[in-house]
Amino acid sequence: MSKWPFVSGDYVVGNEESAIAVITCGSYSLPKELIRRSNKLAIAGFCETENDGIAKILQNLVSNPHIRILVVCGERVVGHEPGQTIISLYKNGIDESYRIVGSEGTIPILHPNYFRGADPHKFVKRFQSQIVKIVDARGETDVEKILSIVDGLENPPPFPEPPILPLKPKADYDWNKGMKRFQDENKSFFEKGFPLLNPLLFTGELKVYNMSGIKIGGQRGEYPIVLAGTMFYRGDKLVSNHSEGSFDKAEAEEQIRKQDENSLKYEIPAMVHIVGETPQALTKYLLFVADSTDSPIIIDSPVLDSRIEAMSVAKDTGLENRVIYNSVINVDEREKNLITEIGTIEYSIILPFDVKLTSRISRFEEIIEFIGDVIKYPIVDPGVPVLGEGSISALHAAWLLKNYYGYPACIGIHNLQSRIPKNKKELKKLDFSFGYALPSIFGLDINLYGPIKNADHIFREVAAVEAAIADENINTVGVYPIPPHPYYALNFGSE
Repeated sequence: MSKWPFVSGDYVVGNEESAIAVITCGSYSLPKELIRRSNKLAIAGFCETENDGIAKILQNLVSNPHIRILVVCGERVVGHEPGQTIISLYKNGIDESYRIVGSEGTIPILHPNYFRGADPHKFVKRFQSQIVKIVDARGETDVEKILSIVDGLENPPPFPEPPILPLKPKADYDWNKGMKRFQDENKSFFEKGFPLLNPLLFTGELKVYNMSGIKIGGQRGEYPIVLAGTMFYRGDKLVSNHSEGSFDKAEAEEQIRKQDENSLKYEIPAMVHIVGETPQALTKYLLFVADSTDSPIIIDSPVLDSRIEAMSVAKDTGLENRVIYNSVINVDEREKNLITEIGTIEYSIILPFDVKLTSRISRFEEIIEFIGDVIKYPIVDPGVPVLGEGSISALHAAWLLKNYYGYPACIGIHNLQSRIPKNKKELKKLDFSFGYALPSIFGLDINLYGPIKNADHIFREVAAVEAAIADENINTVGVYPIPPHPYYALNFGSE
C-alpha cells in the first residue's frame, strides 16, 4: 500500500491498515489534529464539494480494502452539502446520469471525467459493499467527542476483494488523431455550427524546431513555451561599461543559475537573451553566457555589425546551434550580404514590426522572401509596442503569422509595460503581471519576459498558465502535453 492514497486531495494519512476514515466536511483544521491524536484512523480529510470532492474520496476508499468504516463530521458546507451527499450516496447510489440520488447538494454528479473515464457505478457499488458502517456525526467539531466516537468503533477485517485502483491516464500526444477523434465524436454539434474548439488552436501546418533538445513550435499547449530572460541591456545594473562589455560576473552567474533552477523546477525550457551595443561587448557576453549555462542564447543588438560579429564568433566557437540571431528587421542588402559572408544562420528571428496587422503581414512576406536561404530556421516576432499603441494586437499578429506560415513565434511581452513613460505615474502603478501569461494563452513559442532577475516569479506565473492550458486540451481534445512540461512538474491531474 506504499502508494496509497492514489488520488490527491485535502487529507492527512494515518495508519494505512486501519479500518476507519473520517470526513470533516467544512472543518479544515480537524484532519491534522485527529490523525495526530489517534492511531485508529487510516485517513482524515475535509471536503467542500458534492461532485469532484466525493469522487476523490470514493477512489481513495475503494483502493484501500482495509477501510470499512466512515465517520462524517465537521461543519456543514452550505449549498454543496458534501456530508449529506456522501451519506445519500451510500444509501441510494447514483442514477443513469451519474446524479447522486437524494443529495441536497447543488450539482451532485459523479461524472466519468472525475474517474479518468472509468464507470462511476463500479466505484459506487464497491463503496456500498466495502463500507459496513457510516457514522453520521455531522455538525460535530469537538476533537475530543470525535475521538470518543472513533475509540468506540471496532476494526472489521479487510474487505475480501482486491482494491479498485484509479485508472492511469492514457497519455495521447498525437494532435492530429486527437482533433479527428474530437470532431468525429461531436459531429452533430459541428454541423449545427457550434465552435467547440478553442479559436486559439492553430489550424495550419506547423513547423517544430529541435534546438539543443528544446522543441520550439507546434500546437498550442503541445510543448511548453520557452522563457528567455534578458541581460546586459541599457539600464541593467550588472553592466558597468556598455561599450567595453564590463559587468559583474558573479552576479550575472547567479542570475543565470536562478533561471536554470526555475527551468528545472517547473519543466519550462529557458534561453538567455543578451543585448550588446558593440561587437566587443556582445561577443564578450556571448562567450560568458555560453560557459555559464547549457541554455540557448539569443544575441541582440541595435547595431548590425555587433550582431554579425557575435554570430561569426558563435560559428567559429561551435555555438551556432545554440544561438538565435535577433533579428532581421528590414529588407537590407548589406545585412544579407554580411550573413552570406559568414555562412547560413541556423536560427534567426524575423521582426516585421509595424502598428498595423496587415502591414506586419506584408513586411514579413517581403523579409522572408528577400532573406531566402541564408536563414535556415526563421522565427517570427511581430514586435510589441507599449501599452496604448497596440501592444495586445501584437499577440494576434504573432498567432496569425504562425497559423498561416507555420513558423514558430516569439514575442517580447515585457515591452507592453517597460516603455510606459515615467510621467504616466498612475499607469506605472498598475499590475501588468497578466501580460506574462498572454504568450502562452495565444500558443506562442518563446516569451522574452524581460530582465532575467525576475525569473522567480515569471516562471511561477507562466508554469501555472501552461499547466492550465494543458488541462484544457486534455479535457476537450484528449491530448496531453509532451513531457517534460509544467503540467507534470506541478502534478496537475497527477494522483
